[in-house]
Amino acid sequence: MPTPPMTGAGLLGIDRMVNTRDGRQLRTMVRGDGPDLVVLEAGLGLSGLYWDGVHDALASRVRVVAYERAGYGMSDPATSPRTLSNLATDLEDVIAAFPHERLVLVGHSWGGPIIRTLAARLPADSSLAGLVLVDPSDENAGLYFAPMVARHFSAQAATLAPLARVRLLGRLTRGTTTGLREPHRSAVTAASTSLAAARVTAAEQRYFITELAALRGTAPALGNLPMRVISGQLADPFGAKIRKSLTEAHRQTVTQNPGATYVPAHRSAHMIPLSEPDLIAAEALALFDSEASQ
Repeated sequence: MPTPPMTGAGLLGIDRMVNTRDGRQLRTMVRGDGPDLVVLEAGLGLSGLYWDGVHDALASRVRVVAYERAGYGMSDPATSPRTLSNLATDLEDVIAAFPHERLVLVGHSWGGPIIRTLAARLPADSSLAGLVLVDPSDENAGLYFAPMVARHFSAQAATLAPLARVRLLGRLTRGTTTGLREPHRSAVTAASTSLAAARVTAAEQRYFITELAALRGTAPALGNLPMRVISGQLADPFGAKIRKSLTEAHRQTVTQNPGATYVPAHRSAHMIPLSEPDLIAAEALALFDSEASQ
C-alpha cells in the first residue's frame, strides 16, 4: 500500500520523523544548524506548520524545530490521556532527538503550559536557557473557570469529529490562520482538521480546564529561569473583556516568576506567531545572548 503524501512536505525545511519512548512517531520540521536549539510548541488544535514566520526568522542563527503533536498532521496518535505531563513527555522526546548545547523553548497558547511543565521537571544543570511564552493559556485568568466556559469546551469537543467527517471543520477554522502565506495556510488547515486531528483536539480540550486548575493550585517551580511572556494587546474576536483578563493574567505570571519579563505585542491579538513572528524570534535569541553575557 503506497505511503500517503506528507501534508506540507518541505515547507518548514527538512521533515524528520522522531521516535517517542513508547514507539510512536512524531513529525518534526527542522531548519538551521549550530549548538543552539529552539523548539516551538504549538497551541491547541493546530499543526506546528503554522510556525512558518518564526521558524524562518530563527533559522539563520540557530537550529529551529517545529513539530506536530500526536494525532496532528503526519504524527501518530497517542493512546495515553492528553494531560500536560504526557504532552511534555512527547516534547522531551522531540528535544532529545536533536543534540544541542543550549535550548530555548517557545510555546504559544496551550503550548505555554506544556513547556512550563517540562521546564519544571528538568534538572537545574540542564541545557535550558529560557522560555518564551506566546500569549499563553494562563491559570491566573479566572475566565477559564467560569461554568459557561466549561460547557463551551465540552460542546466544542463533542462536535469536532462530526464536523471533520463532513469536511466542514476546515472551513470553520480557516480564519484562525489569516495572514499565513500559501501554500502554508492550506497545509495547516489540512493537517489540523483531519478526523485524527479533530479527535486529538477534542482529547486535549477535555483536559484543558482541569489541567489549568491544577496549575492554579501548584504552579510549576521555575525558580529564576529566564522567561519572556509575550502578551497580545489587541482584542480577539471574542471581545475586549477576554483580552483584558488574559493580559492581566500574563502580568500576574510575570510577578510570580523572578526570571520573567513582560513583553507587549502591540500589533497582535492571540495569533502572535502570524502577526509578529519577528518579535517572538527576537525574544528567543535574546535569551541565548543574555546567557552568553553572564
